[in-house]
Amino acid sequence: MAFCADFYRRIQNRRWVGFGGFLVNKAFAVSDAVPAGKLWIFTALSAFHSLAGARILHFFAIPPGDAGGLVNLSADGVSPQFLGTLNNPPLKSGVLVSMGGSSALPDMQGASSSSVNGLNLPVYLPEGWKILVFVDSNEGVSNPTPDGITIDAALIEVSNDECVPDFL
Repeated sequence: MAFCADFYRRIQNRRWVGFGGFLVNKAFAVSDAVPAGKLWIFTALSAFHSLAGARILHFFAIPPGDAGGLVNLSADGVSPQFLGTLNNPPLKSGVLVSMGGSSALPDMQGASSSSVNGLNLPVYLPEGWKILVFVDSNEGVSNPTPDGITIDAALIEVSNDECVPDFL
């Protein structure tokens, strides 16, 4: 049992803040990339958006081929990761890690700036991958009220060659 306690002592709390002034395009935020030679085990993952209205948020893991060019913007704009207009799906690539598949899913609705649980089970993210969270709602953009997304996570970083306990 000591091994379990030692392992969980390694949990790190991380926060990634996306641009907070989206008016014309839908808001999104992206995490850092998992460092080379490492694996992130997410034990908790959530996000909230700043607009005080109900919006659906979905969480995707983005593979290294597209993650390298995916960054948090410093101004209202579009990301090439989104194939739809105004930062709308479909995505260029990605794996859904949250509940989802619908833009009307109540479990993924962040109402009045509340956070949304982005994790069904622990997620293992290999090196080079990133987490992307975005507004996936039928509503239009948030103009004239700015919107932004913040990602919060609890994760354990392990080496690629490290033995991961099976109790997760």
